[in-house]
Amino acid sequence: MLAEVLCLLDMIVNSFAYTISTKPVDRYTRPEFTAGDGPMAINAGRHPILESLHTDFVPNNIFLSEASNMVLVMGPNMSGKSTYLQQICLIVILAQVGCYVPAQFASLRVVDRIFTRIGTGDNVENNSSTFMTEMKETAFIMQNVSSRSLVVVDELGRATSSSDGLAIAWSCCEHLLSLKGYTVFATHMEGLSELATMYPNVKVLHFEVDLRNGLLDFKFRLKDGVRRVPHYGLLLARVAGLPTSVIDTATSITSRITEQVQL
Repeated sequence: MLAEVLCLLDMIVNSFAYTISTKPVDRYTRPEFTAGDGPMAINAGRHPILESLHTDFVPNNIFLSEASNMVLVMGPNMSGKSTYLQQICLIVILAQVGCYVPAQFASLRVVDRIFTRIGTGDNVENNSSTFMTEMKETAFIMQNVSSRSLVVVDELGRATSSSDGLAIAWSCCEHLLSLKGYTVFATHMEGLSELATMYPNVKVLHFEVDLRNGLLDFKFRLKDGVRRVPHYGLLLARVAGLPTSVIDTATSITSRITEQVQL
């Protein structure tokens, strides 16, 4: 047992020393911890791995408190939502093991657990579909989360029908709000943003995306409020290389569906 503790301590100390020695002084900062139920405030936070691979990595902020304990992050696929969620978790973990963090400023409260619901996939060993796996993992979070926990959820409900997915995501958000833990919830369901009109402790952010010549221009910067990007799925499908005839047919079908809904 003592040997394991010493090995872990040696790994942490050496990793910490390597991190500080290979980064400019102003790139990593010593985090502060607040007593009790203080806020989580990270200014210009970055992903510690991806910033080493991309010199133009775009930093972003996060602020959570008792008065604003849930942040909804919206945006199309590939806009930066998943990376943002991961970097928040990594910064909190680095801070709580005593390491400097990739940010200009970080003031955190100690969390008892970090719960994540990120990624999709079947679980063949347990005979669980993508949706069942998603629900089991979400159920574990709901049953074990506390007011001192950090919960990070990425695209909950996308593995089922749009109406059921929205209903489940909405209900889970309300449950998490009642527990007062800190939650960062990424989604592309625009209807979920209506939570902010009912609950003052919900803040909605979106990743900035511009449309240029029919193509999506990702800025990877967080902005306040909702930014609706029409038919971004079709735009991404075109970038992915789907045949023009397929895209044209899909566009036509989308137009007919929109007309029927408006009627």
